[in-house]
Amino acid sequence: MLTTWTDDECKLILENCWKALPAGGKLIACEPVLPKESDDSHRTRTLLEGDIFVMTIYRAKGKHRTEEEFKQLGLSAGFPHFRAFHVHVDDFFTVLEFQK
Repeated sequence: MLTTWTDDECKLILENCWKALPAGGKLIACEPVLPKESDDSHRTRTLLEGDIFVMTIYRAKGKHRTEEEFKQLGLSAGFPHFRAFHVHVDDFFTVLEFQK
């Protein structure tokens, strides 16, 4: 889970994945993704509580990120294409696709 790592560590992980993939290859990750703006929905409250949990357990090393933050991490690691799929299997996780 990228959630348990700092931005620099995530970038390194993503760079290593990018190097291992063939041209056009994809990295799929399932991560909790924070909404752009906070609201009173059950999903947002659950994600924010999860973010506090991650920061507590991993001593502020990890964090939940927004879709844009994941996109920027992917771009910084060399992935020019990014998509997020908000599937209705679980309110907590979003499927992220990074393509080389």
